[in-house]
Amino acid sequence: MSNNSRDIEVPARLSQLLLAPEETLLSLKKLMTRAEPPQALLLTGEEGLGKESLAHAMAARWLCRKPDPEGACGACESCLKWSSSQHPDLYAIAPSPDQIKIEQIREARQWMNFAPVVAPFRAIVILQAETLNLHAANALLKTLEEPPESYFFLLTSNGTDSILPTVLSRCRIARLAPIEIPVLSSWLKSEWGLEAVKAQQIAEYAAGAPGKALEWARALSDDKEAPFLKGLDQMLNCLETLSELEPFAALRAADEFRDACKQLEAAMPSRSSRFALAKGLELLIEWYRDTLSLDHGSSDIHFQSRLDALNRLRKRFPAHKRSADLEQIIDIRRYVLGNANAQIATESLFILLLSNSSIEMQPL
Repeated sequence: MSNNSRDIEVPARLSQLLLAPEETLLSLKKLMTRAEPPQALLLTGEEGLGKESLAHAMAARWLCRKPDPEGACGACESCLKWSSSQHPDLYAIAPSPDQIKIEQIREARQWMNFAPVVAPFRAIVILQAETLNLHAANALLKTLEEPPESYFFLLTSNGTDSILPTVLSRCRIARLAPIEIPVLSSWLKSEWGLEAVKAQQIAEYAAGAPGKALEWARALSDDKEAPFLKGLDQMLNCLETLSELEPFAALRAADEFRDACKQLEAAMPSRSSRFALAKGLELLIEWYRDTLSLDHGSSDIHFQSRLDALNRLRKRFPAHKRSADLEQIIDIRRYVLGNANAQIATESLFILLLSNSSIEMQPL
C-alpha cells in the first residue's frame, strides 16, 4: 500500500453504505456482479457523500477471492489483509498536501510492474482526483491508455471541472448525490439513537451528506463538542433575524454574520476565513431557496426545523424581491471567492437584503 494513503478500515459492504441516487446505486450493484472490474471508474459528487468508502468497498470486492453481489466476503486471504491496513494488492494515492504530483503517479507506475500477490487483481485508488496537477494528470493518462493486465483504477472527486477531459474520457463515471433529508434523519435516529430534533438538525446541516452527518453523530455519541454544529446553530440564528431587523441594523447584521462565519472557520479543516464566509453564504442561499420553494408549495425544504422563521421572511418580503436577492447572494459568494473585501461585500449585501425594494448591486 502506498505511503501516500491514509489508514484504511476494513471496507463496508455495499448494503451498509448510505448512497444516492437510486439509479447510480443500481448501476453500481450491476457492475459489481461482473467477474472483472472496469478499467477505470470515477466516483464523483460533493464532499461527504461516501465516495471514499464506496471506492474501498468496490476495491475490496474485486480483490476478494470469494465475492458476492454485496461485496467482499471478509474471510478469504485477500480480505484478511485489509485488517492490517497493508493489503499488498492495493495502492492508494491522496493529495500531498493539497495536490497530487507527478512523482506519486510515477511511484504507482513502478508498483504496477508486479503481478497480484494474494488477490485476482491489483487496485489503484486515487482520492480527490481533481487535485491532480497537470503533469500528474498527463502521466496518469498515459497509464490509462495502456493499462497492464490485472490492474484497475478507482478514482474519487468532488467535481469533474478540474480533471482533464482526456482522463475523464478513459473513465466510467458514477455520480453520487445527497441523501434526502428525511431519509438521512431517519438513519441517524435508527443507527445512532439520536433524538428526532437533533437528527433532523444534523441531516439539514449536513445538506444530505452522510459522511458529514456521521462525523457529527459520532462526536455527539462520544460526548465530544461538535464546534461546527455550534457554528451552524449560530449562523442559522443569525439568518432568522432577517425577518425582524430594520434596514438601519444592516451593518450590525453583517457583523454578526461574519462573526458566525468565524465560528464555522474554527471548525473547518482548511481554517480558511474566505471559505468559511463562502460556506455561510451557501447557507444563506439555501435559506432563500427554501422561502421560494415554500411559495410554490414544494415539500423539498432544506431547513425543515426552521419553518417558522422561513415563513416570517416570506411574509415580510415579496417573492420577486427574495428571488432578486437570491441572485445577488450567489453573485456575492462568487466575488468573495474571487478575493473581494469581506466586510464591504457583506455590508453591501445586508443593506440590500433588509431594504424594502430590490437593488442591483455593482460588481465588487
